Amino acid sequence: MKGRLWVLAVSALIGVVSVKSFHVLFLETVLVAWLLKKNPRISVFSIATFLLFFTYMFVIDQANKTVFVEGHTEVLGIISTIPVVDGNQMSFELKTQEEKLQVNYYIATEDEKFEMQKLKVGLTCRLSGELESPSQLRVPSLFDYKQFLYYKGIHWIYKLNVKPTCQQLDTSMIVSIKQFRQQMLSDINNDYPTELKGLAASLLIGDRSLLPNDVESAYQDLGLSHVLAVSGLHVGVTGGLLFWFLIRIGLTRERVYVILLFFYPLYMGITGFAPSVIRASMMAMGVVISMRLRLKINPLDGIAAACIVILVVNPYYAFHIGFQLSFLIAFALIVSSKQLLLQYKSPFTQLLALSTLAQIVSFPVVIYHFHQIALLSLPLNLIYVPIVSVVILPMLLILTFIQTFQIMSLFDLLSNVLSRLVEFFHHIFLWATNLHYTIVFGKLSEVELLVAAFICLLVLLHWEIGNMRNALVIWLLFCVYLYVMPYLNPYGEVTFLDVGQGDCILITLPFQKQVILIDTGGKPTFGEMEHWQQRSSSFDVGEDIVVPYIKSKGIRSIDLLILTHGDYDHVGGVPAVLKHLNVNRMMIDRSPVQTDIEIELIETARKKGTKISQALIGHSWTKGQASFSILQALEEGEENNGSIVLFAVIGGYKWLFTGDIEESGERMLITNKSIPKIDILKVGHHGSSTSSTDDFLERLNPSIAIISAGVDNRYGHPNHEVTERLKTYGIGSARTDQSGTITYRYLPNRIGKWTTMLK
Repeated sequence: MKGRLWVLAVSALIGVVSVKSFHVLFLETVLVAWLLKKNPRISVFSIATFLLFFTYMFVIDQANKTVFVEGHTEVLGIISTIPVVDGNQMSFELKTQEEKLQVNYYIATEDEKFEMQKLKVGLTCRLSGELESPSQLRVPSLFDYKQFLYYKGIHWIYKLNVKPTCQQLDTSMIVSIKQFRQQMLSDINNDYPTELKGLAASLLIGDRSLLPNDVESAYQDLGLSHVLAVSGLHVGVTGGLLFWFLIRIGLTRERVYVILLFFYPLYMGITGFAPSVIRASMMAMGVVISMRLRLKINPLDGIAAACIVILVVNPYYAFHIGFQLSFLIAFALIVSSKQLLLQYKSPFTQLLALSTLAQIVSFPVVIYHFHQIALLSLPLNLIYVPIVSVVILPMLLILTFIQTFQIMSLFDLLSNVLSRLVEFFHHIFLWATNLHYTIVFGKLSEVELLVAAFICLLVLLHWEIGNMRNALVIWLLFCVYLYVMPYLNPYGEVTFLDVGQGDCILITLPFQKQVILIDTGGKPTFGEMEHWQQRSSSFDVGEDIVVPYIKSKGIRSIDLLILTHGDYDHVGGVPAVLKHLNVNRMMIDRSPVQTDIEIELIETARKKGTKISQALIGHSWTKGQASFSILQALEEGEENNGSIVLFAVIGGYKWLFTGDIEESGERMLITNKSIPKIDILKVGHHGSSTSSTDDFLERLNPSIAIISAGVDNRYGHPNHEVTERLKTYGIGSARTDQSGTITYRYLPNRIGKWTTMLK
């Protein structure tokens, strides 16, 4: 089996993933068919490994259940992760005798915040609070927090009613390592310059909590997020420097090898046991053992063994993007780098070849998870990764050494110099993100992901044998196909995004002939927060829901952005839309006085080159089989009744989008004798008692009413009288607070199908 252990690793991985997705069974079929021709004996081991890990994962997944029930309860457990205090919120994971819980607490006072910041990993705490089920995914293609917690064996959000009561510390080895990691994080936060502390925590201990949101987003948008994930680069540099230092102080190689074998498991714990660092550390330990025992271990066997061990310890790691990218890129480098490097002579071209290889093999996974790639990723990686390897990471390790011995004058000097360098690069990254040199492809289906992986393999095979021209042609054709694929989609959609207490409607015509976005949602804040209460990261509807969803559909520009009126729950997400997407035209209401946020948005849109127009009553346009008309846009100082009212014929239905109009606005609308009967009504003002009057509903006679409202919102929307009134008139209704995102999908000349995110 020497050199062929990778077959078992791949079969094990397919077996684990098959429990959640049967599409990957195709890969095992292809693998076994190939092995039957090459080596029938190994095909038997492949099938056996697949069945073993499929059964193992199935048993693990069936046992991943909760014993708790929703509601108030008191628990006793040990804090198992570093408590994160951000503004007036604190969170950590608690390990009870039965299962793990995600604990959240709203801090009442500044003094209490200082007290919570003293909590340590390993403390035994008695808690009193409420168990709540994590919220289900309410918008397609976004981050699934409930699934994320499930893969960690967590089934409940535990909301503390009072601050925790904690006592003795756990003194186990694992907890001691976690406490050391927490102390390192505290020292970095206290001693490092502001511009450096976020990157230092990321590179040294794998913690991004100190990294500013905009900087972290820039790393991700530019394809540099792997630099922040402790992996082979960090393990190699850290282990190499430690080896050099120990040899220089006079230790024998044999003794250094033994020290390294103890160091790497410790390093895994200090950096948070991330899949990438476990993989790299296990491979490094394999190299040390081979050197110590003078054995020759095939690198493929090393990475395969690491993969199998990790899947045995925790099979849910297979669904972690860090695991996927780490093993995929490392495997490709081991298999292909030797052949590719023979084709290039200079160090620069060799580095370029290896970086390109990493970009190609990671491409399908990146598109699947993030729906876009950055054109600047390759050149920035060529520049920044060597600087991190040669300058930044070694300097941070030296600073850690100096800090340990409290030589603070030297520490301050060197850290300030390094901080200037890091600040320089971060400024470049933030500037580069504003250039928007990204290509949006949209989310790949699982089948498309498999096809993309196969094409990438085909490209690498042609490149390896020196047929660069064919490789380049295949790659370009593949990228062009992915790029134009959204424009080949014959389906049109009307989507009512669940943005909480707000409105956001995305209309996409077949083949993306036109994309219209009506409002963007927005989460208003109530009252001023004191400085100590302000969080470093806050939820933004535009950044976290609207833009990611639009990009997941392969949409690169908005033809028309309609802001029905200036309330924040309708326009709060516009800044993010203008920042990340090309908006050709923005239509605003006819209110004589614009709100402050509308004035800001108009100025921002003009700077972006977006055309701005006020709604004109009677303005109509047609695109393909769809038609649109502005029925009302009153020149009122009161925002709600001044909402733009849009009538549309889409997918065989007549639609009315009413913004937040209330009774007087509805009365003005139905006095227009030419107003048509409709099929679908977007209920005004989220189902408020001041909207959807009897006269209005009787006049329009819709078949379906869509209500956009937030779960348990403070306004009580939709009003009970309104929902009863809809029933009285025989109008079916769907609500985003109950059903999540609501989508109507259709083909030209056919009546479409309604789907909701929550069944």
